[in-house]
Amino acid sequence: MPLSPGVLLFGMVCGAAAAGAGLAPGQSFALSWMVFAGSSQIVATQLFSAGAPAWVIVLTGWVVNLRFMMYSATLAQQFRGASRFERWLAGYLLTDQAFAVTLARVLDGRKDIPWFYLGIAATLWLLWQFANLGGIYLGALVPASWSMDFVVALTFIGVLAPLLRDRAMAAAAVSGGLTSVFLVLPLKLNLMAAALIGAAIGIGMETSMKRAKLKP
Repeated sequence: MPLSPGVLLFGMVCGAAAAGAGLAPGQSFALSWMVFAGSSQIVATQLFSAGAPAWVIVLTGWVVNLRFMMYSATLAQQFRGASRFERWLAGYLLTDQAFAVTLARVLDGRKDIPWFYLGIAATLWLLWQFANLGGIYLGALVPASWSMDFVVALTFIGVLAPLLRDRAMAAAAVSGGLTSVFLVLPLKLNLMAAALIGAAIGIGMETSMKRAKLKP
């Protein structure tokens, strides 16, 4: 429930952006449930309005979503023994929010991960579709001066904060955040670079902390 306001506002922004880019309501809604990734939807609508070729739009969306490969690899061991359909469904429903909340549950040592993940991921999917529909049909009524894009950053900050449980995680978050802001790369590759740099720094600090504890 605490994630709902941010998800709803973010979804409305994505729906309004698709409608504002010239997509028909049916096309805008199809983008919502077929892609189901806010950042990729925003990038796709921006490229579409700029007249980019279809292959460029698809490739860019794929690159922006590369972070989900790391998310799924992290959660993969929790789905051992699941059927192929269940794993594909889990992959389709994967979002930043679902991953972060599920990871927090994994770190707490809980064992009911697949069912917990399915519950929160499916709920977020429903909220996202309703929010996109709202943005498609009501987005034009929201004044541009409201600058609702800020809810995207707030949503991610709210998801990340509970995971910062030690100095290694905090260092990973800070270094990754700074990299994503100050490193400029084409096709949003700075996001992947930020993830890799943040992970490397976090692992390095965690390793050094363990070695310090082992010293007499």
